[in-house]
Amino acid sequence: MPVSVRFRVWVEVGGRHVIGPGGYEILKAINEVGSLSGAARKLGMSYRFVWNYIDRMEKALGVKLVDARKGGRGRGGAKLTPEGQALLRYYEEILEEMNKVADKWSQELTRRFGVLTNYDG
Repeated sequence: MPVSVRFRVWVEVGGRHVIGPGGYEILKAINEVGSLSGAARKLGMSYRFVWNYIDRMEKALGVKLVDARKGGRGRGGAKLTPEGQALLRYYEEILEEMNKVADKWSQELTRRFGVLTNYDG
C-alpha cells in the first residue's frame, strides 16, 4: 500500500479564520450558481450559515467578497467581487502547490518505505 501525505489548508488573519475548504466551496458555488440560496442548496447548507460564513470572511479581511442583490425568485442574485474572485483563485493556487508537495513526499515515502506490511498499528 502506498504512503500518502495529506493536509488541510486554511487562511487566517491575525489568528482569525478567513477561509478553509468550506469557505472555498461556498465561494465556488456562489460563482457557479449566481445566488446565495442556490449555493446553499447545492452544498446542503442553510442560507443563514452561508451568509454568516461570508460575513465572517469579509470582516476578517476588511473587504467585500460577495455582491448580493435582494429580490426573491428571478430578481435577486449574488456574484463574487473582484476581491472574492481573487481569494478563490489564490486558494486554488495554494491547494495546487500543496498538492504538488504532498505528491512529492508521498512518492518519496512510498519509494523509501514501500509497503508497510509489518506494521501492527
